[in-house]
Amino acid sequence: MNNNIDVLIIGAGPAGVAAGIGAKQEGAENVVVLERDWDLGGILQQCIHPGFGLRTFREELTGPEYMHRFIQQAHDAGVEFRTNTMVFQIDKDKNSVWTMNKERGIECLNPKSIVLTMGCRERPLGAIRIPGTRPAGIYTAGTAQRFVNMEGYMPGKKAVILGSGDIGLIMARRMIWEGAEVEGVYEVMSWPGGLRRNIAQCLDDYGIPFHLKTTVTKIHGKDRLEGVTVAEVDDKMNPIKGTERFIECDTLLLAIGLIPENELSRMAGIEIHPVTGGPVVNDLLQTSNPKIFAAGNVVIVYDLVDNVSDEGLIAGKNAAKYALGKLSNKLKKIPVKGGENVRLYSPQFVTGESDTIIYMRVTHPIEGACKVVAEPGLFTQRLRYARPGEMNEVRLKAEQIQAKNPDEIIVDIKPL
Repeated sequence: MNNNIDVLIIGAGPAGVAAGIGAKQEGAENVVVLERDWDLGGILQQCIHPGFGLRTFREELTGPEYMHRFIQQAHDAGVEFRTNTMVFQIDKDKNSVWTMNKERGIECLNPKSIVLTMGCRERPLGAIRIPGTRPAGIYTAGTAQRFVNMEGYMPGKKAVILGSGDIGLIMARRMIWEGAEVEGVYEVMSWPGGLRRNIAQCLDDYGIPFHLKTTVTKIHGKDRLEGVTVAEVDDKMNPIKGTERFIECDTLLLAIGLIPENELSRMAGIEIHPVTGGPVVNDLLQTSNPKIFAAGNVVIVYDLVDNVSDEGLIAGKNAAKYALGKLSNKLKKIPVKGGENVRLYSPQFVTGESDTIIYMRVTHPIEGACKVVAEPGLFTQRLRYARPGEMNEVRLKAEQIQAKNPDEIIVDIKPL
């Protein structure tokens, strides 16, 4: 049993490494980051494409390059990392964390505060119940990305991509680079799920067809995937008869959504938001258990890693304050609610103790001038457009919140 840890961080991806830096900056002495993988960096280990760090470092980096800079900062600050370490239980009564490692064996850790930064996972094929067999050749886009970029294996030679999440768009281009054929990308919604820049750079630049309001309705093949049937869908997402067509392929990549990795969060007994699937947090990234903080994609799935790192720093600093007895136990709890056109948002509560960014995604795209607002009269900003695949921000000043002292804050995006 170890009782000497000030801040314990679970997950060494962008949020976890940044949380370690933030905790050390705030004065915590013993900061430990646990990682179940053999190396640090999380999903960014396999993201070898450029496009990271444009906001944080003012230059374009690959995923490994971006993480290398943060990992070096964490090492310089004195953060301790333990890789190949699996957290298999969090005791919700005692807040004990049980870990397993080949060299250290089974340990029970009792830190003064905890930061959850486990990231997110991909929705599997079973989540959408497509009829047919379950042959080899069906992968989530992230699994295929790891095979190609880290393990050196190609998943197949002719691919269909279902869903238009960013990893799927990036893998469409990656498959082309490695000599495979990509027949097309199929999205059941009437709008893309990923960033427009990825559609332009990964699909348009390589002539890969992109089909909206179309989905896979059947899988063919026994031992190996032989093809899929696709069909257009109506407004209720039901396949339209007469639009079916068979596509020969040996690979189906799934980019049908990401969900926060929250088995440990539930085990810890903290409140989970029914829409985001992540912990309910305040602007300090504090969960319903005041000792436990959460940051990054484990809370809400972001489109930019810069936001994940920023949030990790905040969570690490506030977890250190809690561990050192500097965080008040009598914080305000002002509810944040989404308006008519807001689907996901975080945080769900504001304390008014610090400047706050509320991140949110719209329910439906607005392809024209619009404005993002926070009522009552806390924030307004004009936008050229608002799309579900791109996160929007509401920036609130602590002094504004304190001056208005609202009973609740409503965030929304409205056409002009």
